[in-house]
Amino acid sequence: MIRGRTGIALLNMGSPASPGDVRRFLRQLFLDIEMFHFRGERLVRPLFAALISRLRADRVRRRYGVLGGTSPLLQLTQEQAAGLEAALLERGYSVPVEVCMRYSHPFSTEAVGRLRARGAGEIIGLPLYPQYSHSTSGSSLLALRQAVQGLCPGLSLQEITHWHDDPHYHAALGRRILACRETFAPEEGVGLLLVAHSVPERFVRRGDPYVEQVENTVAGILDVLGRETSARLPWLLAYQSQVGPIRWVGPTVEQALEAMLGDGLRNVIVAPVSFVSDHLETLYDIDLLHRRQAIEMGFERFERTESLNGSDDFVALLAGLVINRFEESLSRTERNEDPRTDVTL
Repeated sequence: MIRGRTGIALLNMGSPASPGDVRRFLRQLFLDIEMFHFRGERLVRPLFAALISRLRADRVRRRYGVLGGTSPLLQLTQEQAAGLEAALLERGYSVPVEVCMRYSHPFSTEAVGRLRARGAGEIIGLPLYPQYSHSTSGSSLLALRQAVQGLCPGLSLQEITHWHDDPHYHAALGRRILACRETFAPEEGVGLLLVAHSVPERFVRRGDPYVEQVENTVAGILDVLGRETSARLPWLLAYQSQVGPIRWVGPTVEQALEAMLGDGLRNVIVAPVSFVSDHLETLYDIDLLHRRQAIEMGFERFERTESLNGSDDFVALLAGLVINRFEESLSRTERNEDPRTDVTL
């Protein structure tokens, strides 16, 4: 077993580095067996990935072009990593933190190499996905495991698989919803649309816990809002980013907006519950595409809550997750159990 201090790999999806990088990024995504399953995939997957990335590249490139050519996701994740490292140091833990992207630089091998160079003999994988899905956290953690096994198989690896039920997460989102509600007049009727990224229905049938964990997060947020007498908002949960001919978990954002209109609401607060950072799906899909749809449908105002990004309360939340894992490992050691033992989904 390799000795050394603990390091944190902060896991995220990644994004194209430039407009010219879009096609390569998409190809990496469509090559991921955890993201897309189909018959005969081992034989046709490279062809499938090359074809789909080519067909979709121009449309995706145009969307990034509206945002200035790329996404702020890498910069925001780097800020979160720096904030987490500083927050842990303030609490007495000298822990290196490195960004680990799934489909763009820095990849898992780069992150593991950097953590080893900084003296890490153990790594904790911390996904920036609150809810677990095999296609997101599962894929990122698998890539991290493979990188560790390939570069330094004696290194200990622990995994924080999800944190959808963390009360600090619920409170952070609740605060942002309340702050957004305050921008409306008290007498204005406002609906709350809680939005998560969709997954194919077949994922759920195969036991993926994502939708159940999204609903758990929503219940926690509503509990936070329920403590505020001024926060009685009619609400709906919707799922975004359904693409292709397969069946996706719904309702869609447009369907939920139509339902709110049917209830007489003309103002809506949109609160993402499965994203913690601004990226293409908040800055383009919600802020531009769905806002335009809502106004054309008859809504007067469409406001999105502020993303967590590198905020102090979110960094404190991440630090709490890591420290809790440290304490769990110490407790296992005191019971003469293997501190590396971890139940993963």
